Amino acid sequence: MAKPKSIQSRITWINISLVAIIGILGLFSLFSLQNLRQALVNLISTNYNSIERLAVMESCLKEQRQDILLLLYHSENAEAQTDFQTQCNTFASAWQAEYDTIVLPQEMEMILEINTSYEDFCHTLDLMHQNQTTLALLQDQKTFYQDTVLPSYKKVLQAIEQLRSSNETALFGRQDEASAIVHRAIFMLCFLFLLAAVIAFIFFRSATQKLFRPIYEITQNLRSMRQGSLNQKATVHNTDEIGMLCSEFNQMTQRLSAFEQSTLGSLMEERNKTYYIVRAITDPLLILDHDYHVTLINRSFEALFSTTKKEAQGRHFLELLSGPRFSSFSQIHYQSNQTWKKILEVSGPNQSQFFHVTVTPVFTPAGEKSFVILAFRDVTESQHLEKLRTDFIATISHEFKTPLTSILMGAGLLENPKIGPVNAEQKKILATMREDGEQLNDLVGSLLTLSRMESSQVLYQFSSISLDDCIQKCVHAFLPRAQRAGVQLKTELFPHLSPVWADGEKILWVLNNLLSNALKYTGEEDKIRIQTCPGEGDVALVLVEDTGPGIPPEFQTKIFEKYVQVPGCDLEARGTGLGLAVAKEIISAHHGRIWCESGLSSGSRFYFTLPFANEGGTHETSTDY
Repeated sequence: MAKPKSIQSRITWINISLVAIIGILGLFSLFSLQNLRQALVNLISTNYNSIERLAVMESCLKEQRQDILLLLYHSENAEAQTDFQTQCNTFASAWQAEYDTIVLPQEMEMILEINTSYEDFCHTLDLMHQNQTTLALLQDQKTFYQDTVLPSYKKVLQAIEQLRSSNETALFGRQDEASAIVHRAIFMLCFLFLLAAVIAFIFFRSATQKLFRPIYEITQNLRSMRQGSLNQKATVHNTDEIGMLCSEFNQMTQRLSAFEQSTLGSLMEERNKTYYIVRAITDPLLILDHDYHVTLINRSFEALFSTTKKEAQGRHFLELLSGPRFSSFSQIHYQSNQTWKKILEVSGPNQSQFFHVTVTPVFTPAGEKSFVILAFRDVTESQHLEKLRTDFIATISHEFKTPLTSILMGAGLLENPKIGPVNAEQKKILATMREDGEQLNDLVGSLLTLSRMESSQVLYQFSSISLDDCIQKCVHAFLPRAQRAGVQLKTELFPHLSPVWADGEKILWVLNNLLSNALKYTGEEDKIRIQTCPGEGDVALVLVEDTGPGIPPEFQTKIFEKYVQVPGCDLEARGTGLGLAVAKEIISAHHGRIWCESGLSSGSRFYFTLPFANEGGTHETSTDY
């Protein structure tokens, strides 16, 4: 059985055919050029040599006429006699050479006429010798020359001129012949090139259609399969690679059809259900691949971004954030390797919308990022309620401020002996009133501060400040209280640390809050350490560490939320639950970060970062108090 032709063998055969066509055209071109060269050689050499021989014969004839004249007047001139004979030989050689090359009948007659006329001319010399005695007189010599020699001479010249004219005519005729050969060669080459182009076009069109028809058919079948029709079959029966591909395709479609009808097909059905569930989720949802290109969006996302699944498919996430309305979404950390959450505002024509954005990366068992889920939950109503709550708390706190101040002033006046005597029990009651009032006043102050920060009413005076000066000022304020409590307060300040870009008053408030909390949860012989150093990037890192009881892991992130307090602590040590929330607002406003690391019975470490105004130094100093 003959081996089936493969696509490679077909392409090789096509290349060989092209080379053969090019070779035929090249050989014909060479043949035409050779004919042209030969025609030109014949044109130049043959006619040129003929004209040259005629010139030799004419020259010989003229020399012989001179010799006859010399012999006519000096019959004993031996030199003229010898020259005449020599010219006869030369003329005969040239005539014979010309005779051998003539092929045209009319030119043959002309060459014979030259020979006959020349013989008559040479015979005049014999006549002159025979009549030498009668030609003694000068008049007789002139008459013989005029009547016998000169007519014979002119007859030979006329015959030579006729043959020369014939050669010139033949020369122009061969020129026309060469031109005809050139035109014929050009015509044939153009015809052959055009014929080859037409044949090649038809051949390649037929070959490519035959070669790619199975591929087009498989492509159409794959499109149908993508739309859900799995029972597709290719009708190509070639035995080459394409035929093998079609055979494998048919087997694959059969297996897919069987799979769709099997119990495993239910998994695909469940997958489709999941797809439609995602599409039907009311909150906007977006799924990105590992390169952060869109793979799936739901209808709510389409409505929010005024796009369609087809338009968004395959585009990078940032390409969807077109227009100033979604400028806040550029803050989304879609490349984060851990869950990221933030509330972002989307401006609208009437009122703004707020979305709680959640970025959830999904990893494979090997630890590689597979895809990213972005969920946008509309929290506009809750944000409005939160604003109402914040405004209400701010109003109530402001209203509490005045009577609390009056109560504290009244308690202070009652404790003054100048007002009147107070017994021990009354002093105890007044002290309790003053302490509770101060605690309530601190709570109201924190509520007002937090409300102003949340409503963006707090103005920050950013400047280049020395972090060391700010820490030293805070430490000196808390040093007497730490000494009374028996707590060691230590600073480890980075030398020549570059200034930070911050509001000194607000950073001092953060440091006071962290030191105040540390002192609340430490006792005698405990230690508190404040350290500064350059952080990762252009930021300064501040650490406030204590050796207190520590914070449970589940509360290390919650303590920065409002009103959150660690359970199990001494009730007297507890605060309002607002200090760390305010500290986080301040640090966030400085584009910094604050976090906690702790363990039970191993103390707590609070870190926060601030941006440098310029680069920092490289060493560390230590001071104990």
